[in-house]
Amino acid sequence: MDKTERMTASNCLYRGRILNLRVDEVALPSGVQAKREIVEHRDASAVLAVDAYGLLLFVSQYRYAAGKELLEIPAGLVEDGENPADTAVRELQEECGYKPGKLEKIASFYCSPGFSTEKLHVYFASELVKSKLPEDEDELIETLRLSPAEAEEKITNGEIADAKTIAAIYWYRRQQFDNGI
Repeated sequence: MDKTERMTASNCLYRGRILNLRVDEVALPSGVQAKREIVEHRDASAVLAVDAYGLLLFVSQYRYAAGKELLEIPAGLVEDGENPADTAVRELQEECGYKPGKLEKIASFYCSPGFSTEKLHVYFASELVKSKLPEDEDELIETLRLSPAEAEEKITNGEIADAKTIAAIYWYRRQQFDNGI
């Protein structure tokens, strides 16, 4: 059964630096007309990095939309013409001061596909070497290191509440489990 919705009209309500907002009218396969509110958002990359001591690197920063400081893995928007893996490397350098010797793709997923086009690409970085790039001037970031068990505990007690970070930590813990660690 074809479930494809066909756009019949589109109206852009807002154009911004990182997102646009539009309202589309669509025809469902049944012929019913519906409206879809869409946030057009650039793709982003995130990176879970492990240092030589087995500690995971996190950043703590105030997130205005959430109204509080959040503990997250490094992440940022994919620039025009940039490969998502290169974005992950750049963000790790800007936010934590390291470049990975090894980079592995964990997954790509839509953050909220009911209304947003944003796709997030998540990577795992290891064999880190010091390599600092200038930080974005509109971000105040603190870097922290946690053991995998400490990170998992922070998920359990609500101190880590960021979806990409939770997914990456659980992926890593599964890898450890599968390898008998």
